[in-house]
Amino acid sequence: MHTITAENNIVCVRVSGKLTQDDYDELIPSWKAAIARYGKMRLLFIMEDFHGWDVGAAWDDFRFDRKHGGQIERVAMVGEKAWQHWITKLGAVFADTTVRYFERDQLSEAERWVRSE
Repeated sequence: MHTITAENNIVCVRVSGKLTQDDYDELIPSWKAAIARYGKMRLLFIMEDFHGWDVGAAWDDFRFDRKHGGQIERVAMVGEKAWQHWITKLGAVFADTTVRYFERDQLSEAERWVRSE
């Protein structure tokens, strides 16, 4: 399950459970809309009781990153489990943007960082 909110070029996605192909069918258009409107976007990705991505969703995420990575200024990943921190570090290696992990109790700091110049 997910919820999407957007404020200017910042898109906030809250996820729980497992992200599916259907979720990405909604997420990707919101990201593309922010890029189309502002030229670049920033992402605040908040994981709450999150269990990962199914294969289709992971593939869509990878393809989006490969195609639009240069249009993503920064990504703040906010999580609560060691594997989420690890997957953020791994993903940052392949990303064309700055990706940073924050613990749940650092949500305010993550919000400030993703908005900062």
